[in-house]
Amino acid sequence: MNQAEKFERLLCTKSIRSDLRRSSVRAAGFTGISSVIDFVIRIGSTAVLARLILPEHFGLVMMVTAVTSIADQFRDLGLSSATVQRKDITHGEVTNLFWLNLVAGLLVAAVICTVAPLVSIYYKESRLTLITCILATNFIWGGLMAQHQALLTRQLKLGHTSVIRLSSSVLSTLLAILLGWQGYGYWALIWREVARSVLIAVGMWLCFPWVPGFPSRKTDVRGLIHFGANLCAANILASLSGGVDRFLLGRFWGPASVAMYRQSYQLLVMPMEQAIGPVYQVTQPGLSMLQTEAERFRRFYRKALTLVCVATMPLSLFVAVYAPEITRVLLGRKWLDAAPILMIISYGTFIKQAVGSAAWVLLTRGHSKTYLALTLAQNAIVILFMVIGVQWGTKGVAVADVAAAYFFMWPMLYYCLRNSPVSIGAFFVAIGRPACSSLLMYAVLTTLNSLMPAVGAPACLALGSLVAMLVFGGAWFAIPGGKAELLDLVTDLRSALQRKISLRKPVEPVPAA
Repeated sequence: MNQAEKFERLLCTKSIRSDLRRSSVRAAGFTGISSVIDFVIRIGSTAVLARLILPEHFGLVMMVTAVTSIADQFRDLGLSSATVQRKDITHGEVTNLFWLNLVAGLLVAAVICTVAPLVSIYYKESRLTLITCILATNFIWGGLMAQHQALLTRQLKLGHTSVIRLSSSVLSTLLAILLGWQGYGYWALIWREVARSVLIAVGMWLCFPWVPGFPSRKTDVRGLIHFGANLCAANILASLSGGVDRFLLGRFWGPASVAMYRQSYQLLVMPMEQAIGPVYQVTQPGLSMLQTEAERFRRFYRKALTLVCVATMPLSLFVAVYAPEITRVLLGRKWLDAAPILMIISYGTFIKQAVGSAAWVLLTRGHSKTYLALTLAQNAIVILFMVIGVQWGTKGVAVADVAAAYFFMWPMLYYCLRNSPVSIGAFFVAIGRPACSSLLMYAVLTTLNSLMPAVGAPACLALGSLVAMLVFGGAWFAIPGGKAELLDLVTDLRSALQRKISLRKPVEPVPAA
């Protein structure tokens, strides 16, 4: 069997398309379980490292990641998404994309090392030169594994990728805690990132044993590159706006303010990413397979959107009420200035993830050019608002981020859903129940928090969590159709589990005639 035949055998998706609901639920289940574990590890490691490492040292690494996160988009070139989105793809095409990713990773690493002194000059911090050069090696490892990860995602083998990422997180986190305990300061954070990248790259190759051939000019990948180029440009713009908070705060207010802002942001965004990560990883290949089947496409997206809202809306408003207590428990008293920032950001994340999911509809239907234009406009607004808001420090930047999210909500929905199987009305119907349930929960928690006597932060969070679950669940069932929608989701899960069990049962031999 040659490499092309082996590749076709590894990448066969006929069985997945014929039973997409069960396959996607199983994949999301695997990813969800690992995400919960990974979330616990990340929160625990943050709590430990925040007590071992100074806020200023966190700020140093965060200022560099503002640069590397932008450059990271050049390494991928949007080609991994092109591999997932393409309905049919060949060994030769993926081989060419692999070499493009690797060359891009090498070039980006070299460029970042070259401009590292300029990073130090901009921030007026000499330590950043060496930090930037070491973190730049991650681009090489990323280029090596981009296509292997995309191929695993395309087959909905998310259990494999979840185990790889979870194992890498555990090992790299243990390394960081050990180094932090030994007094290595910001070096503990740096080597955590490098170790994690190396372990993920090795794991992806082991789980998808495909060896690329030599690049060939006879294989035309211009269509894939065109799609990837638009997506890459959009991702670069998104990374730029995502790093503008660090650029502005680091320049005008110093590394401590960067640390306060980014730790607040990550305290909220990190659990959300863990929660919706399984949904995103299933939705992208799932919708791509259904791009010619309007009704199935619409139903699939509606369920994914509902799950995104359930995972993000109640969490956002819970954090808005209990931001001081969460900060005190997870980060410690020296980080209490981050609490007001955390509260402000939570009002933006209430709607941001749901609106952002509309981009799935756009991209899985191949409209990367429209996505690029939308991203350009959105990021221009974010940058403008933050340039104004930085005059008031970290709180001003947080308010600017929230204002930009609500300002661009309607244009985002209109252009993403236009001429698609999903209407704007269907979008708001899908988010209505989780949004109303979350708002009622917020009102009850705010009242409870104002009436409660002074108690410790852990006890306050425990009681608030219990009340939040009861109120949110009660409101969900009180709204017409809540029970039916929940039963529908449970049916999908049960069907997937039953299918998984039946596949594991040995086949009994048929008696001879």
